Amino acid sequence: MSPAYKMPDPTRWHRQATLAEVNDALCGARCSAQLAGSETDEFLVRELLLTVIQQIDRAAAAVRRLS
Repeated sequence: MSPAYKMPDPTRWHRQATLAEVNDALCGARCSAQLAGSETDEFLVRELLLTVIQQIDRAAAAVRRLS
């Protein structure tokens, strides 16, 4: 007979917490880059910030796939 309650896996919970923390940090970085881009009129700076935002979005998508 199998047990009615399965103990939680601490490794799984730690991994999920770490992924959530990384995702939150990426979201904060994306918001900061967007804000910085909206405050400048220099073309090169805006293009660099758009590239940063794209890379942050790629990283966030990879984190979401892991969770």
